[in-house]
Amino acid sequence: MKKLKRIAAVVLSLSLVLSLAGCQKIEPQPSAGSAPAQSTSVSSSSSEASPEQVPADWATQVGLHLDEPMEELYKKALEEGGEVVIYTISSRMEKVKAMFEEDYPGMTLTPYDISSGELMEKFTREYEAGIRTADIIHSKEQVGEYLLDYIGEGILHNYQPASIFANVNPEYMAMTPLLFELNLWFYNTEVYDECPLTSWWQLTTPEWKGRFVFQDAADNMAYLAMFTTMVQHADDMAEDYKNYFGTDIVLKPDEPTAAHAFIKRFLANDPIMAKGSDEVIEMVGAPGQTNPPVGYASSVKLRQRDEKGYKIDYAPLTMTPSNGIYAMNFLAVVNECNHPNGAKLFIKYLLGGEDGKGRGFSPFATLGTWPVRPETPNPEGNLELADIPLWPTDFDYVYHNIQDVRDYWIAHR
Repeated sequence: MKKLKRIAAVVLSLSLVLSLAGCQKIEPQPSAGSAPAQSTSVSSSSSEASPEQVPADWATQVGLHLDEPMEELYKKALEEGGEVVIYTISSRMEKVKAMFEEDYPGMTLTPYDISSGELMEKFTREYEAGIRTADIIHSKEQVGEYLLDYIGEGILHNYQPASIFANVNPEYMAMTPLLFELNLWFYNTEVYDECPLTSWWQLTTPEWKGRFVFQDAADNMAYLAMFTTMVQHADDMAEDYKNYFGTDIVLKPDEPTAAHAFIKRFLANDPIMAKGSDEVIEMVGAPGQTNPPVGYASSVKLRQRDEKGYKIDYAPLTMTPSNGIYAMNFLAVVNECNHPNGAKLFIKYLLGGEDGKGRGFSPFATLGTWPVRPETPNPEGNLELADIPLWPTDFDYVYHNIQDVRDYWIAHR
């Protein structure tokens, strides 16, 4: 794998990813004379494709470019052993397992619930050793690493049948998307009737000094990807500065852009550093506070309002210039996996089946989680994702600039 060491350098403080930094280049093993599969676009619903349309490699041999009916895939999956193995970042896959095995008798779903860093390290180590335990990888992409170093090298493959993805926004289709999560600013509803935060620049003012909770971006790839995107859209930050303060921003010599200026001034305003989103939510939403902080955390944590009684909400529609970027949960088929037909069947099942309304997606249909398919109902209480101000995710830009942004963060931390 050509670029693993570059990305690993970004996360030197993460021990799990450090173990990845020492890996040698991983080479996919397509059939003789073939090129690695990209498989990044939605194929037609036809069950056949001409040789000119797709390269002659493993992904083609097992029909990842085809769109076979689920009943046909079910029969083929039983013939290849009736098992699907998925490495997943979600404990909710256990609920899907019970439904899948009930709906498809004879099939067995074997999920390995692993944290994102461990998942990448485990899969990479196994693949390098020629071990093909997993059929499907389910993780998050914000940095561009999976897209460029795994799918781009033919180690993982997209599976994007038109019966499932024909109506999905094309800008999401560089990978095989499952759902979206966001990081958003939470506030305490016991103290505030509405979100007291409407601009990122407020967090650089004396009013909010020491009163906002964040995580150290040097150790959090999602936050670092967001700041890298902020740098890409530094003009938005400059415009928002003028809108909020009423004057053009004046950059200091060590502030290359308005986004860099924000990062430096944000850090100088004494953010409270938390270890994770759960701690952020606890600090923001614990009942009985008189002067609670605001906090940036995963949108899925809104469910802790009911589960733990935290006094929390978010109001992303009024946040300027953007709330950040989306976190894409993606699915990918492992090159040369043991159960390709089972993998195809399960991916279709997990995305709600061919009408988008099947129960495979139901364990993920919760507050703060957005389905990728327009056919799949948005969970009750969710805002419409299209209405939330977000920067578009440019994986290539993030991948090639994230180290510089991390260095700047550390220099001013």
